[in-house]
Amino acid sequence: MYFNAVSAAPQTAGMASNNPANEKANETLGKDDFLKLLTTQLRYQDPLNPIEDQEFIAQLAQFSSLEQMQNLNTTMEKANTAQQKLTALGQATSMLGREVELFTKAGESLFGQVSAVQFSEGWPHLVVDGKLFDFGEVVAIREGS
Repeated sequence: MYFNAVSAAPQTAGMASNNPANEKANETLGKDDFLKLLTTQLRYQDPLNPIEDQEFIAQLAQFSSLEQMQNLNTTMEKANTAQQKLTALGQATSMLGREVELFTKAGESLFGQVSAVQFSEGWPHLVVDGKLFDFGEVVAIREGS
């Protein structure tokens, strides 16, 4: 039996999906599906041939391990994002007072001095000539005059 921490949608063979984003979700089982299967298995087991304790304990151990791996994965993703934001903040503050060349998303090439660093959408952005710019728009950095 296969379980994935990302999705709680049941696996459905032969089901067509119009949305490619939902295709991944339809391919895996989640925690809720596992618990439903386990309770259904217990409810409809043969009274003359019940599930062995060892099998039941093994399934619960697998479920517990799965949940711990999910929690660890979530924690690691949060730590990774926090580290990326901290690194970006360090890079942004090192640009203060320097002149930068920007190639904007609109296709413009601009020059200006970084006057401040401001958080926008959780990430640091550069303030150049009173406007907010993303790091991806910086193409060159020079010492300020």
